Amino acid sequence: MSRIVWRTAYFLLAVLPACFLAWQVATWTRNVPNWDEFDTVLDLLISLDAGVERGEIASQVVSIQNEHRTVVSRSLFVLSYWIFGGINFIALAVVGNLFLVALFVLLLARVRDAPARWRLAAIFSLAVFQLQHHESLFWGGSSIDHFLVVMAAVGGLVALTAQGRWSVPLGALGGFVATFSLAQGLLVWPIAMLLLAWERRTRELLAWTSVGALSTALFLAGFHVNPGHHLPQLSDIPAVLWFWLRLLGSSPAFDDVTLAPWCGGILVVATAWVFRRAGEPRERFAGVAILWCIGAAGLIAWGRTLLSNEWAPITSRYIILSSVAWALLAWVIVERAIAAFPRWKWWLVPFFAGLVYFNLAANFVHFHAGRVYAMNADSAVESFYKHGSFVHAPTPLYPDPARADAMISEAQKREIFRLPEIDSAEAALPAAIPLEAAREIDNVHYFIDEFEEGPGQVRISGWAFRPEEGVRYGDVGVLFRSEGALLAFEAFPRLRPAVAEVFERSDAAYAGFELTVPTDKLPAGTYGMGICFSLHGSPEYIMTANTLVVRAR
Repeated sequence: MSRIVWRTAYFLLAVLPACFLAWQVATWTRNVPNWDEFDTVLDLLISLDAGVERGEIASQVVSIQNEHRTVVSRSLFVLSYWIFGGINFIALAVVGNLFLVALFVLLLARVRDAPARWRLAAIFSLAVFQLQHHESLFWGGSSIDHFLVVMAAVGGLVALTAQGRWSVPLGALGGFVATFSLAQGLLVWPIAMLLLAWERRTRELLAWTSVGALSTALFLAGFHVNPGHHLPQLSDIPAVLWFWLRLLGSSPAFDDVTLAPWCGGILVVATAWVFRRAGEPRERFAGVAILWCIGAAGLIAWGRTLLSNEWAPITSRYIILSSVAWALLAWVIVERAIAAFPRWKWWLVPFFAGLVYFNLAANFVHFHAGRVYAMNADSAVESFYKHGSFVHAPTPLYPDPARADAMISEAQKREIFRLPEIDSAEAALPAAIPLEAAREIDNVHYFIDEFEEGPGQVRISGWAFRPEEGVRYGDVGVLFRSEGALLAFEAFPRLRPAVAEVFERSDAAYAGFELTVPTDKLPAGTYGMGICFSLHGSPEYIMTANTLVVRAR
């Protein structure tokens, strides 16, 4: 009976986080290109449709961009064009997220013992399936590479540790895909060489070395560094090491940049201690996977430390390395503890309760991420249809709006891609939110930059945060109070690094907000304008000196 209870609990712990993320992705993902996708997807497919010579297309597919050679993802874009005649960015995000699911399945398939497999499923799901990875979850341009490279690299190493007839060919396939997804995929080759040498698999080591050398040579052919990216000098080594530890500790530390490096140090020390004797054969795949994650974070730190900034010190798409490494390390420690004390399993209850708390807290901290992504996409589409350009979009989808306009227009003319119509686009800001139990407070730092009434609308922008609370991106709303109503709108978040600098706290950079409210969304009356926090939790607000009169229509 107890076995059924445990397996039911493991099943729920494994499935529920994945279902929550699936719901979030289905709700907030938009069929709108974002940033690099204008170049790597639209520009590529426009060239293909225009009949550009195959040699030029092949050159574009294998070209270096920002020190990566994303051949696999670009090949998927071309394949989409050949099969469907165009591209859908929601489909790209779904495919990218399926790579994370595939990683989950590959890891479970490697574990032969059923109880251990159930425990790995629950631990991995709670540690990895959460909103810290929001950039990759909602943006196909991130997940299609950053989830793919982890799946390919870890999957290749998992296959190699199986020691079957197909272990080396499948491992090499994973290594090849990882190499031509992102640059950190290259680390598969040396890590696997160490494993094969330690296991004295000489013949396989020779074959692996040959394939690895060829793949590395192909990757490095014509390699160049983006002129805008500066590689570290000797004096920058301490900063690189600190950034590396910050990346490794980013998942358990959430957004705390002070705590993250210490958590990263714990991960490194704990991994070295747990696998000091190379580990049991049945858990060796976890050891090499963790080693790859640690090495990949180091390679990212080398290339991106000097590009980071204090108000966005940990990029969401890199946190997947920390989450996967911590999940596998936790599983190995749990399995060893169970093997050492097979009758003492009561401690699993508080252990999994702690993981559940972590998962809920991670989702709470980044709960607004999907909505913010959708709001930015929806507002950009609305601006394009209204003005015929992205120039006036509240949040730019691409650094060069004129080039983005031209690519969208050309893609629509060639029927490769079409922006969603306004009447079919889901509104991320549908209506005012009535507040009944909101609490008025006075301990808020804020400033209103703009309060401007125009024909049929009012525009508000500024920044605000509660000094005794952490500042979460997207947590600020705008409130309108009349004698009979208390209505709030979720505002567009805006980064305000100057606020962070003045108040000497990095999270204050997320305090900015901006909102344009059509007055037809408000009943007629006289309103005071306020700033609201935690709209969907325990809302609190402070009133400002601004007022708005909405006349009867």
